Amino acid sequence: MTNKSQNINEISIRYSNALILSASNKDEIKEISKNFSNFLQIIERSNDLRTFINNPLINSKKKSGILNKICKKSSYNDNFRGFIVILTKHGKISLIKKVFLEFKRIIDLKDGLTEVFVTTSKALEKKIEEEIKNKVSETLNLKIKLKKIINPEIIGGIIIKIKSIMIDNSIKSKLTDYKL
Repeated sequence: MTNKSQNINEISIRYSNALILSASNKDEIKEISKNFSNFLQIIERSNDLRTFINNPLINSKKKSGILNKICKKSSYNDNFRGFIVILTKHGKISLIKKVFLEFKRIIDLKDGLTEVFVTTSKALEKKIEEEIKNKVSETLNLKIKLKKIINPEIIGGIIIKIKSIMIDNSIKSKLTDYKL
């Protein structure tokens, strides 16, 4: 990992933790999480807003004023609105998506959820997805949050990654093993 990406990760962790600590209880964290998700959807839907946020020529005071108005109009939580203003004033608003991902990851950790990445060549049926989730959860005695990845290059089969453990039962790996 490069120094710049390490810095971005560290910044995202710090801001995420600060936002979580600013909440008074779990209900407020849930409200902030909904606000955060909604705010990112607004940004994703508007090319103009995305361009505005990422434009280094626009000063942070102007950005924070406009983003604060958007937050007020959307009736966001006061802590979340203040968070957006601070993130903007410190010139870190362009990292909003990374901060959100880190925020969700920290909340999941506090709730005892473990991310399990499941890679398949095509989308799983809901029934199979639930069976995998239940089996892994039961076997490892963990609360699971399933992250689905579709990668046609594995041809077929499945790859399951839990923390640092990877179970590769893909056709691509079988063919590679066969060639060796």
